[in-house]
Amino acid sequence: VCTGTLNGLSVTGDAQHQYQTLHRMYNNCEIVMGNLEIVLIDHAQDLSFLQTIREVTGYILIAMNVFSSLPLHNLRVIRGTQFYDEKFALFVLLNYNPNATHALRHLGLNQLTEILAGGVYIEKNAQLCHVDTVEWRDIMRDPRLEPVVGDNGKSCPPCHESCGGHCWGPGPDDCQK
Repeated sequence: VCTGTLNGLSVTGDAQHQYQTLHRMYNNCEIVMGNLEIVLIDHAQDLSFLQTIREVTGYILIAMNVFSSLPLHNLRVIRGTQFYDEKFALFVLLNYNPNATHALRHLGLNQLTEILAGGVYIEKNAQLCHVDTVEWRDIMRDPRLEPVVGDNGKSCPPCHESCGGHCWGPGPDDCQK
């Protein structure tokens, strides 16, 4: 169990300092008590330490990063005890560098099956694929909330034929469960 943060889009120090803080806080962590905020992380950083996270009690904020994929492969639940921007449990925004090829291409949340409270906002991620092929209403517990997903990657490969059109990526192992 580790403690989350409540910084939003504000950061202290440079990108290297941001990464070191993230690594120190979440290395070998399975449950984040609070919010998981991943902001301003460079494309060259190894984020594999995040793959141990199974649950986040607050919200997840992924913004202004330039890594290509997020290794939250084992994340199953976002509890949404706190919201980003007053209503979102998952908020993904501006994860690309307009002057380079580095950008978030895959969320990789293949095991995510429940967002207990709060909505989903995924916009303006120039190369992010397979966020419009996820049936977010199956994951979000609150039926009154509409997922906000738009202006993301344009030339994305289709879901594998075995996925029935709902997937986290192009492969047969990427089907939404």
